[in-house]
Amino acid sequence: MPDEPTDKPTTPEADPLALPVESPALAALREQFGGAIEEERFWAGTPIVRIRREAIHEALRFLRDAPACRMDHLSTLFATHFPERTDAPLEVTYCLYSVTHRRWMTVKVGTTEDVPVPTAVDLWPIANWNEREAFDLLGVKFEGHPDLTRILLPDDWEGHPLRKDYPLEGKPGDHKTYRKE
Repeated sequence: MPDEPTDKPTTPEADPLALPVESPALAALREQFGGAIEEERFWAGTPIVRIRREAIHEALRFLRDAPACRMDHLSTLFATHFPERTDAPLEVTYCLYSVTHRRWMTVKVGTTEDVPVPTAVDLWPIANWNEREAFDLLGVKFEGHPDLTRILLPDDWEGHPLRKDYPLEGKPGDHKTYRKE
């Protein structure tokens, strides 16, 4: 009989993939924005940093422009809903890559539906459609976005279907036929 599954390790000491590694970009970010960093952790050698919303735009600009960082590529931007978090149930994640230094960094920021996050479109134009998707499916607002409109759902859709409190079967009226016969 195979061994019973065990719980996954939850501490860096128990999980070698969660161990901190040297990161010049993280060191530079700490030096410049230390007071704005809410959380630091690592996964598979990648620093994951949570930054206060008020400082996120300048921190992202710093990560893009500072010689020690040069995070010149926004690989993806997405949002997640954490209904158990009362202060900031929506979280935006930026996966950054430095082509120059060949390093990854993940940056996160928490927000609510009522408090917008500054847009990153001026830093990485590719953020445009990613931010629209986060707005459309989760309700994250991005201040300064050039065209924050729905991108996947019809204009008359009500609600945000990727939120964890959205019913799995959908709401009445969600299953409309939009095709013309």
